[in-house]
Parts: sequence; structure tokens; C-alpha cells
Amino acid sequence: MTTARPQDLQPFALAVAAYRQIWQARDDLLRLGLVPFVPLYLLFRQLETVQTAMYLEMQKGKDADLTQIMDGSVQSLLIGLGLMAVIGIFNVNWIRQMTLGRDSAPGLGLHIGGRHLRFILFMLALVALVFLAAVVASVIFTIVGLAGVSLPLSMLILVIGYLLLLIRLSPSWIGIAIDAPMPLGVAWRRARGQTARIIVGLMISALPAFVAQSLLGTIFFNTGLVEAAPLAFSALSSFISLVYMAVQLNLFVLAYPRFVSETV
Repeated sequence: MTTARPQDLQPFALAVAAYRQIWQARDDLLRLGLVPFVPLYLLFRQLETVQTAMYLEMQKGKDADLTQIMDGSVQSLLIGLGLMAVIGIFNVNWIRQMTLGRDSAPGLGLHIGGRHLRFILFMLALVALVFLAAVVASVIFTIVGLAGVSLPLSMLILVIGYLLLLIRLSPSWIGIAIDAPMPLGVAWRRARGQTARIIVGLMISALPAFVAQSLLGTIFFNTGLVEAAPLAFSALSSFISLVYMAVQLNLFVLAYPRFVSETV
């Protein structure tokens, strides 16, 4: 029986391997990403429209229409839930493809089952828990006289809390996707000592995506293409985001065997 060793996870090696796997599975990425790409693109466009309208309305100050702001908030929430559903379906299909092979996610990935629902609900619960913790923290900061910094501190708690839970519970949500469930307590213990390494790996893997997005923006804005072809700009930006989403999943999938090495 072997135990997972922290030194096994090398952030730079994980990031490089994650991109290498994307290239090797590029045909499968196009296959499984084709259908989710369309609703993701449309939902992100709609979210941008709704939030822009909300921002312009809030800029009016006292004259702002609260009803319109509330409607925008509800629309944003519904769009967010739609995004999580589409992303969850893609995530499950991609994890299965990278761990179990092509036959586990055949065709365009439209064989949606209970594992997809359980995965989406798991992620919704995770986000809700972290959001609730951030709200509670914001209230506490305000009560103790730190109202001026309550928002940035709460956002920091939101980000750190989300990353912590996502990483420490990754054996559980990957297990849901591949029908190999792992209790939350066991997952939390198995991933101990790996959080910082995986965060660094995620940061390293984000650099190529950031450069690609920056180059895309520079080219489109400097040449005027963003006004001439705004839909093309949004589509390419969404495609880069989808690829990076798959890269992130690859990184977790590469780390997964270290978390379950005691039982495989």
C-alpha cells in the first residue's frame, strides 16, 4: 500500500502536462465542446447585456429604477444557473473522456445522466456555501467597524474559500463524474498538503490563456475589428475560455491518481 506524496505534484509539470493533453485530445475537445460552446456563448452574451444595463441604471444614483435593478439581478442569477448547468455537463464529459476513454463520453456528449445532475448540484452547493460564508464575513466586518474594507475582504474570502474547497474536495467531484464516489471527509484528507501546489499549477496554466486573450483583445481593438465583427471577437474569446476550462480539468485529473493511490 502506497500513500500520496506531496513531492509527486510539481506545479510546472502539471501545467505543462495539462496543455500537452489538450493537444493530444484536440479532436475530442472539439467533439465534446461543440454543443456546449453555443449555449455558453449565448448565455455569456446575455449576461453581459444584463449586467451592462444594471450598471448604467445604478449610475443614476437616487434616480435609479430599483425594479429594473432587481429584475437584472434575478436574470443574472438565472443565467448563472444556466451557465453552471452547461459547464457542469461539459466538465463531466471531459473528465470521463480523459480518465475512462472516448467510449465513456461518446458522440457529442449528449448522453446526460444522473452523474451530470449530481455533479452540478455538488458545484452549486459548493458555490452557495462559499457565498454564504462571504456574506456572513461581510456582516461581521461591518459590525466590528470594518465596513470600508468589508467588500474586498469578503471577496478575498470568497475566492480563497472556493479554491480551497474545490481542491480539497476534488477527489469527490471527480469521483462523481467517473462513478467512483469518495466521501467528503476522505477526499479532504487525501488532498491534504496539495492545495498550494495545485493553486500554483493553476496560476501557471492560466498564463498562456491570459496571453491569448490579451493578444486577441489587442488585435481586435487596435484594428477596429471589435466594432466591425463583435460577434467574432466574443466567439473567439469564449473558445479560449472553453479551452482553458479543459486545461484546468486536466490539471485536476492529473493530480487525481495521487489522491486515490491508497485504493487503486
